[in-house]
Amino acid sequence: MAELTKVFGIDLGTTYSAVASIDEYDRATIVPNDINEPTTPSVVYFESPEHVVVGVEAKNMAEIEPERVVQFVKRFMGRNDEFLFEFEGKAFQPEEVSAIILKALVEKAQQNVAAPIQDVVITVPAYFDDAQRTATKNAGRLAGLNVLDIVNEPIAAALAYGVQAGGKAETILVYDLGGGTFDVSVIAVGPEGVKILVTGGNHELGGKDWDDRLMVYLASSFEQEHGVNPLTDAHAHQELRSKAESTKKRLTQKLKDPFTFSFSGKHSRIEVTREKFEELTADLLNLSIQTTRDTLHELELKTGKKQIDRILLVGGSSRMPMVKARVDQEFGLASDIHDPDECVAKGAAIWAVKRKIDSLASDVGYNPQTGEGNKAAFTQALEQQIETVRNRDFYLALPGKAGVNVSSHTYGILAYDQGVEIVAPLLPKNTEIPFTYESGDSQFGTAHANQSTIELILMEADGDSLDPAQCKEIGRGSVQLPRGVPKGSAVKIRFKYDDDGTMSLGAKELSTNSECEVHIVRAGVMDEAAVEAAGNQLAVLTTS
Repeated sequence: MAELTKVFGIDLGTTYSAVASIDEYDRATIVPNDINEPTTPSVVYFESPEHVVVGVEAKNMAEIEPERVVQFVKRFMGRNDEFLFEFEGKAFQPEEVSAIILKALVEKAQQNVAAPIQDVVITVPAYFDDAQRTATKNAGRLAGLNVLDIVNEPIAAALAYGVQAGGKAETILVYDLGGGTFDVSVIAVGPEGVKILVTGGNHELGGKDWDDRLMVYLASSFEQEHGVNPLTDAHAHQELRSKAESTKKRLTQKLKDPFTFSFSGKHSRIEVTREKFEELTADLLNLSIQTTRDTLHELELKTGKKQIDRILLVGGSSRMPMVKARVDQEFGLASDIHDPDECVAKGAAIWAVKRKIDSLASDVGYNPQTGEGNKAAFTQALEQQIETVRNRDFYLALPGKAGVNVSSHTYGILAYDQGVEIVAPLLPKNTEIPFTYESGDSQFGTAHANQSTIELILMEADGDSLDPAQCKEIGRGSVQLPRGVPKGSAVKIRFKYDDDGTMSLGAKELSTNSECEVHIVRAGVMDEAAVEAAGNQLAVLTTS
């Protein structure tokens, strides 16, 4: 195995996760787990303080000991204040639970691959905000992995589809309905690579919500027949959830499915039709369609057009027949369902190889994007890496290929306009990153005479509103001023968002050259000390 291929892609999903690598034939391939399955349920069962179980057996234990099981943790990444799980007196943060999943994924996959699984790329929805991306990186570190990069799922899906290799330029809409999240992006593809134009999504919309609707319907039907609701019992609740998910999957192939369930000495047989299931969940599908419409509207505002050439359906939940039928009808194109469960992990593996090649180029002083630097040294180094591979073209096509992201949120600073508190935007949503902003000399100024400090507060908008009450503070700093600074004295603001997710914000009061750099404090994310302490604890936790 060439050094370039000793890297791995991980699709860390809400309901299922997968690991992929480049095989001996230079193809992106899923690495099966310990029971030879391509995906592993993202479920953790805390068996003891020293041992946890991840995967199918953990999911089965949700029906027996639900209080010891954690599911759907991806929905809480970067939202620690919304998540609470305690076991044996210890509270676990979302990053820690995700780290346990990652650790188990690696251990299960390691049984089927010779190279050590250490260098990885982990995928996230394109609309994930700064805190969610940081939390995902933390999870990788806690699992003992070297996270080469965090890549957006639609870019990974496009890479796996093969569009990065060349051919005619196309604009592709990636509709990604996963188990717990929905992501929609419009990307431009062509010989130069993959470029996200606009993105949107909903981290609380996914296959789980379809399961929930069916589960509530089945429980209600049971209650109408027997006068007792099984959802009032934690164990029956989990059993009903599991059976609802299975029924949903069977309805992708069948027009009706008989459902049997027993609770409290009562027994019901309920026949669920695909038509009824689609009726129960119509508003969920409508929500995904509206989000897609909104994203196409943003594309039109940004580029002046909203024409797309192809639609890719990604994510296991896109298998539901209602999804393809509605998407095709709504947008007038025959969508492609391409390897929905595995393509994101495979694309991440390709991206990991690209990152290795980028690192190789950097080591010899060459920039594949611009062609500047020592190209001869890079070519020689790359040739040495691929001299024994079967498909040289695969590797030679990757240098210089772009994977351009856009900001999934708007970022700004808290300011005052005629005495009214506002968020002044610095980086609008769907702006290409990396991004650098520097204000004009007269754009910002001190609020009053003899002001002693300038409070610099970085805000993140979760939607379209810039109302300070609907935005989230993610950083704060102060510029200390000497006495005598007049009202309206010019303040220059500097903001930078790198493509690795690193942000920096600073300000300078020009009359005195007083300045500061803001420390980005991400609420809902473990700080550095907590990550280090948790990493030491998780290192001795055994998984199976």
